[in-house]
Amino acid sequence: MITVDIDATIVTSCSEKDQATPTWKKTYGFHPLTVFADHGADGSGEPLAIMLRPGNAGSNTAADHVEATRLALAQLPAHLRRRVLIRSDSGGGTHEFLAWLTQPGRRLAYSAGFTMTGDVADAILKIPAGAWTPACDADGLARPGAWAAGLTGMLDLCPGALPSQGTRSSSEPGDGLDRRPGFSAAPAG
Repeated sequence: MITVDIDATIVTSCSEKDQATPTWKKTYGFHPLTVFADHGADGSGEPLAIMLRPGNAGSNTAADHVEATRLALAQLPAHLRRRVLIRSDSGGGTHEFLAWLTQPGRRLAYSAGFTMTGDVADAILKIPAGAWTPACDADGLARPGAWAAGLTGMLDLCPGALPSQGTRSSSEPGDGLDRRPGFSAAPAG
């Protein structure tokens, strides 16, 4: 399976270049959407697609995520295009993008984050201790201090909601993981 990561990033510009605009981070420049093949801990990540977008482009623009994914899949050998995990943060967690990923005939696995609301945090806290299993890395090995459990049926995300899971991990103060009590949630595809 090839893991493909899609994410937007801010690229600042000191001059008024074509498409440079103010960004949501109060800088000036561009907000390209990038897609890289993740080759694991020993790989450097191969760029598959980069969409130049103005600085004010949205982080969760579904049409851009669809186009960037199409461009990236076209770079892969045809025989590998159905063995792909599309991985995104909450920018790719839109109904439109997930519906495109799961269209009949399309065989893509996916993992996309979504906003951790109070309802999501409450649902994660209600998961019984015995339902948690060790979370695995891309090689199928258990990640130390990380666990996963199903949330399907515990959340009212939308009509026809996709299966979802919660994860928890141990965190250290100041490591950036302590904004919520070590939890995240994502559709499980």
